Amino acid sequence: MAFFSVVMPVYNKVATLSDSLECLYRQTFRDFEVIAVDDGSTDGSLEVLREYEQAGLLKLFQRSPPEPEGYAARNFGAEQSTAEWLVFFGADGILLFDHLSCFADAISHHPDLELFINAYQKMQGQRRLPRIEGVPVNRLNRFEALSAFARFDFIHMNSACIRRERFLSLGGFPAGCYRRGGDVYFWLKALCELEAIHYNATITSLYLLEHSDVTRDKHNLIDLHPGIDLLEDYDAKLARDERRQLRLAINRKVLSWAVEKKQLGQSVRLDLEALKLGEMNMRLWLHAISLLVPQPYYDRLRSRVK
Repeated sequence: MAFFSVVMPVYNKVATLSDSLECLYRQTFRDFEVIAVDDGSTDGSLEVLREYEQAGLLKLFQRSPPEPEGYAARNFGAEQSTAEWLVFFGADGILLFDHLSCFADAISHHPDLELFINAYQKMQGQRRLPRIEGVPVNRLNRFEALSAFARFDFIHMNSACIRRERFLSLGGFPAGCYRRGGDVYFWLKALCELEAIHYNATITSLYLLEHSDVTRDKHNLIDLHPGIDLLEDYDAKLARDERRQLRLAINRKVLSWAVEKKQLGQSVRLDLEALKLGEMNMRLWLHAISLLVPQPYYDRLRSRVK
């Protein structure tokens, strides 16, 4: 049995698929299996996966019809996996050579923990974007983890490793519920459930923004952020300080979506009404106030800032 199961959902990623797979096979830690789940590709991705399967480099599964956000494919891959630890990897991302070895080392030192995070960095074209610093390194308790998420998204789909049984017990990603933001919903849910996690500040994965179809499709923003639903489930279950950090985190995500909607000329009234105004810091208030500016003036302000 492998130590890690790397679950890779694939939907029409032929342009990046081979490069993403090859960076997996360059990992210094070699004890892993690759579970590839084709989600109804029509661009030749399935044929590429079959070649790797025939070479004995991955286990290939297929599901249909395709799901734009890939949550169902990840859940299905997790169910087919055999390792104790799950690592999720998009077919349009890049893993550096020590990604799995960093997880393996952290797991050996903290065998009681069930969620491990490595740092990641966003890339725009060939340029790495600046990182936001400030997450405590090593073991984080629930309050510290929620506090970190209240400041920025320190967890990315490609940057996490979770114990398989814990992932399944949490119900997996919310497939069929949200077109976007279901990953944030799940990671926040995990932070609320777990007493502690591990964070490693070493960058081991790159998030290629130009290949993110889910975030580029602005139709995925038509609803409120999924975090609002999570708050209803966990608001009364957390200690007061933890609850405040969860509210701050969800307010931040709600406003982030609202800014994107405003830029597209969409209404943000429901987003603003969903905010927990008792848990707002100065930065969040500034974002909220800016969204009250009438659209023509908002667009003019944005053009000046650019």
